[in-house]
Amino acid sequence: METLSKKIRNLRLKYIILDLIAVLLAWSLFFIFRRLEIESTFIQEIQLFSPIYNFEKLLLGIPLYWLFVFWLSGYYNQPLRKSRVEELWQTFISIFLGCLGLFFILLLDDPVVNYIDYYRSFIVLFLIYFVVVYLARYTLTRIVTYNIHHRVWGFNTLIVGNGEKAMNLYQEFQNMKQSTGEIVKGFVTVESEQSCVPNDMILGSENDLDEIIDRYNIGEVVVATDSDDMNDFYEVVNRLVGRDVEVKIIPKLYDFLVGGVRVTSIYGALLVDLFDVRLSESGKNVKRLMDIMVSALALVLLSPLLLLVSLAVKFTSEGPVIYKQERGGLKGKLFNIYKFRTMENNSEGSVPQLSSANDKRITNVGRILRKYRIDEIPQFVNVLKGDMSLVGPRPERPYYEQQIAEKVPYFKVIHKVRPGITSWGMVMYGYANTVDKMIERLKYDIIYLENISVTVDVKILIYTIKTVLTGKGI
Repeated sequence: METLSKKIRNLRLKYIILDLIAVLLAWSLFFIFRRLEIESTFIQEIQLFSPIYNFEKLLLGIPLYWLFVFWLSGYYNQPLRKSRVEELWQTFISIFLGCLGLFFILLLDDPVVNYIDYYRSFIVLFLIYFVVVYLARYTLTRIVTYNIHHRVWGFNTLIVGNGEKAMNLYQEFQNMKQSTGEIVKGFVTVESEQSCVPNDMILGSENDLDEIIDRYNIGEVVVATDSDDMNDFYEVVNRLVGRDVEVKIIPKLYDFLVGGVRVTSIYGALLVDLFDVRLSESGKNVKRLMDIMVSALALVLLSPLLLLVSLAVKFTSEGPVIYKQERGGLKGKLFNIYKFRTMENNSEGSVPQLSSANDKRITNVGRILRKYRIDEIPQFVNVLKGDMSLVGPRPERPYYEQQIAEKVPYFKVIHKVRPGITSWGMVMYGYANTVDKMIERLKYDIIYLENISVTVDVKILIYTIKTVLTGKGI
């Protein structure tokens, strides 16, 4: 049986293929309009379309252009449960902006009898693309929505909890006139709760979560415990970090009052995705595009410095130039972070040790690299690989993550975004050389998650550059 992530990938591919067919059809229809309506107003001997605007030569460029526009709009991020109203608006905006780009790239050089032909061209271009693309998308979305609502399609769901709240949620799923896709496979018991659910639907205890998820191919886990003990709640949630499942919770009234809940469905069960990021789908893709562009540019522009630093590290101390260290990343998955080595080789030993500004293990070259944060430059490679972002919570080693999580149970929520080369915490607090200081810095990472935006990222990058130039890296 397909996993939820595989279903999403397959459906995303269908939307992409459908969009490719639609934009090629729309371009063909508009090309016919240009030939019949615009070119026919001129003497036949005049060649209106220079070679770059030939229909055949743009058959590759036009689809790639539109795929980039649609990707930037975030349309493909969430293909499974689309709001048709949101889809209409998203398609309208992306088509309008895309057509505006095509107009200035291609159509503005068309010889015309009068400027009214420019307006005609743009209006026809927009109408053709919008109607063709939206009808194609609407058709597929309607098929997907119909099958989900009528329980033909769905994804295996697990409810954590066996009390009254869990049972009420199960009954709500079962009694929906229009399903939202949840196929409840059973319940996971919580030790402190009195059972209110059918015994034959109990799949195991919270200690068996990993095994149950694998055995029943679970795609969504809903935490619906009666207990108000947040430590118990986060103990369950922390078990789910790093699993390829959606994690949802039932929000409380307080969450609504402080603006901590974003609801997208008006007829489904009132659930909140715990790892949802407060950033629009287009904002997520703009952030990723900025990561790629800035990192690639930085590596090119700083290549002479990279060479000099590599030579300095290589010839002033023994050991590799690049130091790799395992860190916790997006959704708790581990990755190797890259840095220029700033300490004596093998200086840490078997037990992880944090460093301080006066650490004797730091080499003379390493002290300079740390002061201006030059040792962090190789992490641009991590950003290009998708392990990291330019801005995000600083990643920690699993050894220290475990210690932080014991004191701050909600720590692992920072894994909802990619870790960053720099962060709000780094700007406001700087390096942390103890677990307690890491916890103190954590509050800035939580604030960042609540206020995440491309604008905030740019501000943090500006302050980081100021910190680097003034040599306040440590």
